[in-house]
This record gives sequence, C-alpha cells and structure tokens, in this order.
Amino acid sequence: MSRAARIILVVALVAILLPSLVSACPTCKDAKSDTDYPGGSASLPKGFYYSILLMVSAPFVVVGGMVLKIYVVKRRRIRRPPRS
Repeated sequence: MSRAARIILVVALVAILLPSLVSACPTCKDAKSDTDYPGGSASLPKGFYYSILLMVSAPFVVVGGMVLKIYVVKRRRIRRPPRS
C-alpha cells in the first residue's frame, strides 16, 4: 500500500470515528446554568461568546490569508527579472 493511500485511509478513519468521540448535546447551553460551576459567575456565557467570535472570524482570517498569499506571489513575480 502506498504512503498516500495510508494517509487517506487514516484521515478517512479519523473523520468517521471522531464525531462519535466528541459528540455533544446541542442544547448544553440551556441544560446547564451558571450556578453549576464553582463560583457561579458568568463563565459559561463567556465561553459561548468567545466561541461565536471564533466561528465568525475564522472565514475572514482564511480569506485574508489567501488574499495575502496571492499578493505576495504577484509581488515576487513583478520583482523577479525575466529569464533569458
């Protein structure tokens, strides 16, 4: 079996088995109150707030990274002297 086939097999197995390992209740926010934690402060809502910020900002970071990469490549091509 080639190395690429092994990598694809491992990735496929992880993709199939990982959701069952990390499954969680989608309504955990409603089922768990802030008083369940030691101190009873607003730690759970803060966690949801920051996770939403992360999910919202991730596409912008990815697109910005691609735009930056395209800009750098184009700039290098302009600076490179033509081959003769």
